[in-house]
Amino acid sequence: MTRALPRFWGWSQLQHSLVCWVLLGFLGSLGVLGESEQQRLSRVYEQVRSEYLKSPGRPALAWPLARACFDRAEGLTSRPVRSALAKEGAEACRLALKESPADAACLYYLGLNLGVLAQTQPLRALGLVREMETQWQACQLLDPGFDHAGADRSLGMLYEQCPSAPLGVGSRSKARFHLARAVQLAPDHPENRILWIEFLVQRNENAAAVEEFKSLKGILPDARIRLSGSDWEATWKTWEARMTALQSRLGVHL
Repeated sequence: MTRALPRFWGWSQLQHSLVCWVLLGFLGSLGVLGESEQQRLSRVYEQVRSEYLKSPGRPALAWPLARACFDRAEGLTSRPVRSALAKEGAEACRLALKESPADAACLYYLGLNLGVLAQTQPLRALGLVREMETQWQACQLLDPGFDHAGADRSLGMLYEQCPSAPLGVGSRSKARFHLARAVQLAPDHPENRILWIEFLVQRNENAAAVEEFKSLKGILPDARIRLSGSDWEATWKTWEARMTALQSRLGVHL
């Protein structure tokens, strides 16, 4: 499933609002066997953690654990638990990167877990955000297509949501570049197109947003086939809610 960093509304309170990547505000009974989304995430976490502990430090085992830590943390409300999960995911990636510093997946998921830490540790947010930027820049150079252009998508969101220097790394021009590039690299991925349309709408570029919405409509049938199953159910609920909001704003129809 696709991932994205939490949204930032200020350095005193770092909140999750969009994505996303998977917004897990839609947790509920989603699995084919009736298990809740949170139960599914917990099961996945336990499975990958068990495998990782057999051989700590291996990149091929570290990044799935970091991914599971991030996904599970985003579905919880307890700050200590979320922080502990993010630390576990980040530490697994850091250990793997000591041996394999050019592992794009570990760089990417290290950045995502740092985003959760920024939420739970606002006094450290600025330093963590700068490190997130560094990790995703490195990932983008090594493997720009990873997780459906996840590094560009994450950088675009980071630059769009953060305040500008000296308080942060925010830059509307950089946000535009990376969000557009994510669409270019992975045009068939709904998250990239939705983020790009939301960016255009926020800047009152409605004519361009309408054209992009038409393109989004065109990729949905195939995307619903490719991105199916219990892993994607919560993501589709989030995407559908955001597309409905865009429909209302732009006066277009799916």
